[in-house]
Amino acid sequence: MEWVLLGWGIRLWRKSASLAMIILPLLLASLSYDNLILALGNLIGEGGLLESLSKVRFLSHDLIVPLFIVIGVELAHRAGAAWATTVVRVLSWAVALGLAGIDITTNYIGLELVPTHFAGILRYSSANSGLPIITIVVNLFMLLIGIGIWIRLKWSWLFVGTFIALLGNAMPSYIVGTLPGSASEWLMAISLLLTEQQVQLVPNQPPENPKQEDRFMVDSTTPETAIEWEHIIPKDGYTIYQSGGHKQGNFIQVFAPDNPYRDPEGKLRLITYLHGFALCLPKFYEAHLQELAQKGYYVFFPDFQRSRYPDNPEPEQAFKPKTPHLSFWLEILTDVISKGSRFRIEEHFHEEPNKLKVRTLARKLVRPTRFKYLRVSLALVVFILVVKLLFSWFNRRYGQNLITLISTVGVSLWHSPLEWINQAIYITDKAWEKLSENNPNIAQSEFDFYVFGHSLGGLLALSWPFYLKESQQKFLPKQIITADPAPSTDRGIPQIALWILKLFNVPFAAKPITIATTGSKLCDIPVGIMHGADDTIVKPQFWVKRSVWQKKSNFDCIASKQKQIYFSLSNKKDNPPLIAFHNQAVTDTTYFDDALFKHFGGVKKQPNIYNCQYIWRGVDLVVKNQANVNQLLPKFNPPGSPVIITDTLPEKAINFTGIVIAILIGLTLFGLGYWFWHAYLPV
Repeated sequence: MEWVLLGWGIRLWRKSASLAMIILPLLLASLSYDNLILALGNLIGEGGLLESLSKVRFLSHDLIVPLFIVIGVELAHRAGAAWATTVVRVLSWAVALGLAGIDITTNYIGLELVPTHFAGILRYSSANSGLPIITIVVNLFMLLIGIGIWIRLKWSWLFVGTFIALLGNAMPSYIVGTLPGSASEWLMAISLLLTEQQVQLVPNQPPENPKQEDRFMVDSTTPETAIEWEHIIPKDGYTIYQSGGHKQGNFIQVFAPDNPYRDPEGKLRLITYLHGFALCLPKFYEAHLQELAQKGYYVFFPDFQRSRYPDNPEPEQAFKPKTPHLSFWLEILTDVISKGSRFRIEEHFHEEPNKLKVRTLARKLVRPTRFKYLRVSLALVVFILVVKLLFSWFNRRYGQNLITLISTVGVSLWHSPLEWINQAIYITDKAWEKLSENNPNIAQSEFDFYVFGHSLGGLLALSWPFYLKESQQKFLPKQIITADPAPSTDRGIPQIALWILKLFNVPFAAKPITIATTGSKLCDIPVGIMHGADDTIVKPQFWVKRSVWQKKSNFDCIASKQKQIYFSLSNKKDNPPLIAFHNQAVTDTTYFDDALFKHFGGVKKQPNIYNCQYIWRGVDLVVKNQANVNQLLPKFNPPGSPVIITDTLPEKAINFTGIVIAILIGLTLFGLGYWFWHAYLPV
């Protein structure tokens, strides 16, 4: 927790015009070192090493605590106190350094440390510990500063934090231990950071806004604004209509054919295409979207996740690898804490004003509560730090790109998957309504509607009927077809990310959608799943094998009697080898570095044979009514094709090498534990 505050303190110091504010990061570094040595006491063990490290604890405490006087004077000066003149600010350094010298002379020089145990923790304490007079004097001074700032700025945080620290430091450590003192100092550090941020905001402090309820944020309309498409892009045989933005959670592209396909009954074909987790740009599936539009189908591509992707219809090829994601989430975290009801996420997106004077097609996603902002931003700060630590030594490129990917869609984690799918249905409805208004020829036409989804989008496609409202029944799918779908929304994302998100109970992880719940609504709808036998992101076994705590498999949770799951097999003899991985439906992953997608479903530079002869073929056969989705197997496997499709999952060969390695690792860990127990822990 102190390391998180340390990052915040460094950021505030860099923003501050005062050199004195460097004391805040120094204070936090000292506090974190103090507690780190306490935590490692039992591991290091009694002896000269722990004693020397403990002496540094006492030295840093004696040096840093008096410098609170400098911080107090600086805060008073910036809050507008008339007495905090330049002379007083300079003198505060002299007084603080003088007190530090007195503390070192009287307490540190000649310091004798003795090993003690308290609450099961080994630590070195002063043999002649007494009341920390200078610490209490400094706290009393800061208490007076806090009262002045409270009166002047109506800001009580510094007073409250200092008062708690005064009580904590007054408690004798030989009776209550170090926890009350450490905790109170941590709370005081928070109050100092909040106060520093507050006084930085004083000159431009915005007025208080009334508290707003959680609601759907609908753009206001004026006489000179109208609902229009922001981009209309003619292409070869079709036109792309675009509205909304990724950051607002209302982005959609519609691929509208110039010559729409109509069946013998005159019906049009509409397809909603739902993307996988974090694959929110049309670019990831662009070749397939173009293929479907050129065949005459209307294709809706909503970004159901809120994301930080660019809205530009022709985005850059890749992210710059040094995008400061940690700074972005630290800024949100600290602003949520310090600004309270005045916090506005829009300030962090730096969006340009809408020069077209048009209103977006669909509402923005509901505004999250401040607690949701807090939980998600804290979770992502921890995630980024953990990934930097874990991958900095052996796979730095992958770690950096994983941070980029998760941080890009991190803003979507403020919302639950329930909000995602409801927004996807709503945007599809609004887009067709607007498209019909623009094209009277299709306004009265009947249509057959289909849903296709990949990975996480595949689960949402399977859950579409479950969340369809009565007024939206025209978008009840005739058939549903999916590629490598996840059986729940917490499958298919990196496990390390999921653990941290669950730890902080973020909305995305707190309320997952599962096929075990939504599959009951698929009674009368044909359902097809096109999976890869060697998919390591969403393993096909998750669908067909029943786990210990399940009464039936995830595939059996689908209530439809017309359902089938297919498996493409890898062909490693081909050159280059064909691997039936997770991203069979994806056509282009060049927006990110290959080091990421090598571990995140498979690298794709362009469509491959799995796209053409498996995913695309299956979708086309279903949409043209040439085969029911559960009767596709005879249509696959053309003669001479290296792609093999089956409806049974091949049994995996036993990996004896992996078993031997696992046993050796287990024995090694057991041996290390046994040695550590007998070498360092008391019997």
